[in-house]
Amino acid sequence: MKTPSKIFLVGMPGSGKSTLGKQLAEKLNRNFFDLDAEIERMAGWVIPDIFEQVGEDYFRELENSVLLMLIRLNEPAVIATGGGAPCFYDNMDQMNSAGATIFIDTPMDTIVERVKKEKSTRPLVNQMEDDTLAQDMDELYKKRLPQYEKASFTTNSNLEDILEYLESVKS
Repeated sequence: MKTPSKIFLVGMPGSGKSTLGKQLAEKLNRNFFDLDAEIERMAGWVIPDIFEQVGEDYFRELENSVLLMLIRLNEPAVIATGGGAPCFYDNMDQMNSAGATIFIDTPMDTIVERVKKEKSTRPLVNQMEDDTLAQDMDELYKKRLPQYEKASFTTNSNLEDILEYLESVKS
């Protein structure tokens, strides 16, 4: 009986995937990977520059390649994905096949508050006007929700809920 080898955290930008992922990896004594940080490390560029210089399509190709590499990595890991990662190619299906997917469904007001503070580092959010940010983020959420809902478990950022779920799916 063991916890799934790969645990993927999915959800909106600012939902807390990276923070929760680090905590979860520590609790489970696993390596933690932040997909966006891995993309930046491998590309040698920060994500805003990738978007600006070569566009979102190229970024999504990189994202897919790095995700597949992490999936194939022969070690248990917790992986925090970028907000859009589940919505391109067959990424969500790949993650579901490789392990447990957990949708971090954080309240929208919390997400808006968080992303407003770090807009410059988030290319899609950076394009949104402050006065319509909440509405634009809500529209993005509704667009991505069908993919997020394919996750094997949903929580609102509760580490204990995630640990209980993982305990229940040991196989």
